Amino acid sequence: MQPPPTGATEPPPAAAQDAAPSECPPSRLTRTFQALQDPNFRLLYVSNILQFGSMQMQLVVRGWLVFHLTGSFAALGAMALATAIPLVLLSPIGGVVADRTSKKTVIQLGQGYNAVNAAVLAVLVGGWLGLELEFWHLFLSAFLQGAVNSIMQPARQSMVSDLVPRERLTNAIGINASGQTLMQLVGPGIAGLMIAAVSPATVFATMAAMYALAITFTMRLPSRPLYAFARPQGGAGGAHGARRGRGAGGLKDLADGMRYVTHDPTIRTVIAVNFLIVIVVMPYTMLLPGFVKEVLQRGAFEQGVLQSVQGIGALIGAMGVASTGSRGRGRLFIGCGVLLGAGIVAFSASTNYWVTLPLMVLIGAGQAGRMAFGQVLIQAYSAEEYRGRVMSVWFMEFGLVQFGTFIVGFLAEWFGPQLAIGGLAATLLVGMAAVALFVPTMRQLE
Repeated sequence: MQPPPTGATEPPPAAAQDAAPSECPPSRLTRTFQALQDPNFRLLYVSNILQFGSMQMQLVVRGWLVFHLTGSFAALGAMALATAIPLVLLSPIGGVVADRTSKKTVIQLGQGYNAVNAAVLAVLVGGWLGLELEFWHLFLSAFLQGAVNSIMQPARQSMVSDLVPRERLTNAIGINASGQTLMQLVGPGIAGLMIAAVSPATVFATMAAMYALAITFTMRLPSRPLYAFARPQGGAGGAHGARRGRGAGGLKDLADGMRYVTHDPTIRTVIAVNFLIVIVVMPYTMLLPGFVKEVLQRGAFEQGVLQSVQGIGALIGAMGVASTGSRGRGRLFIGCGVLLGAGIVAFSASTNYWVTLPLMVLIGAGQAGRMAFGQVLIQAYSAEEYRGRVMSVWFMEFGLVQFGTFIVGFLAEWFGPQLAIGGLAATLLVGMAAVALFVPTMRQLE
């Protein structure tokens, strides 16, 4: 199927026929899962589930190994820094790659590397070649994987808008987020159980198999976009500018993308608010292994259960987004930030494992809503020809959260994890109140 011209608002005729609504009004359940009717989106959905499941398992096993080897919150922060540096430096390049090359190829190459990376760690952790795992092995692995993911992630996320028509974009992103959070629900628990019952090496071997299986689904995706559409409002950078950038070369494309992000008021505002949320509250995730051990007096299995319970909340939040219409999304984005901040303040104050469990549901719902509504706004309001580069800036959040973790790791060493995590979450609540009161651009986004 040939893609429509850039800026077109209607899908190709065949796709339009496939997406035509039935004569009977769809039920609420049917509307919630509407995007899964598209076979190409289903392939991407399953591929993303497998990939994100591996990432969630890795958070548990890598954090457990680092703290087991070092017993240091600062070491957890240093591990986060190893991932942060390539993500911040290379994510913009990943955006250029997504706009200039086949997203399918980029995703396949990234998944292939991640499979090899997990397999190598399985060998090292298991001592199968007579080698003993050391901290620097995990540090180097995190650095290289961060570099690969920074190139792959913009293509993986922006591909959603290539596969579904505009009227299903919110639904598709919500469903995509629900699949990822389903893995957030089961992945950590499986990893914690494997660590306790078998070995950490088994976790890495399972991750390698999941990445390899994800490649088989990605291979069946179309190589070219099936849909193209412009943002709902006029903005910087039209199709003419895109053609000029595409013919100029990588550095020119990179500069054009950064200029578009900084000059477009809507994109700039959404990204700035998202970065505020990410930097001040999300580092708690990387410090969770130490928090569980030092504050809650529990182990790897309980850590996995906590993250799985968080996944329940995330699944609820993501399905709520999938059922939401296209109005008031800016206000809902702000509300999710408030829910996330309040949940983490309460989490940091708790020293009881059973009190912490239900708090993880609130945190999961706030996090899933923040990610899903943010991605919907970014993809809906960015111009088609810049979407990959805009998503690359968006995914710099994963690098920024690692920098935040590096800082919070040292604050936790000096002042304790409860004060470090809770103090930053309280800062977020103040910041979101300021956004709601003084940033009308954010409130008015639909």
